[in-house]
Amino acid sequence: MTSNTETRREGLKMASSFYIVNHHFKPGMAAEWWGKTGALMSDEAAFAENIESTMEKGFFNHSFMPMAAEGPIYCVWEAKEGISDSEFQDFIDGPDGVNWGLVALNNNVMKLDLALTGGQTPYERKF
Repeated sequence: MTSNTETRREGLKMASSFYIVNHHFKPGMAAEWWGKTGALMSDEAAFAENIESTMEKGFFNHSFMPMAAEGPIYCVWEAKEGISDSEFQDFIDGPDGVNWGLVALNNNVMKLDLALTGGQTPYERKF
């Protein structure tokens, strides 16, 4: 017998996926990470280039929500259709993701189950 959730999931067309990411700093890494992040965010051209490059890879950060300078930080990310959960995790942990090549953060990725919302997304899709 098929559950209502399974029926809703089967009825949804393939589309981008949304993730909540809970970022925790590794010991002693917060200051260096904030230094790199602050430099990027204060350089309008570099920040725009980073967003464009990230989107070309199939990812978009909808929200950046730091709780304190030492963390945690929460983000809502979108991954375009066809990107697997493991590919998203590899991106978020890798040098093109939020670690900026520092390996400063542990990133706990949680995928939203849009079948439970009838396909409603937390943000308008970018992909």
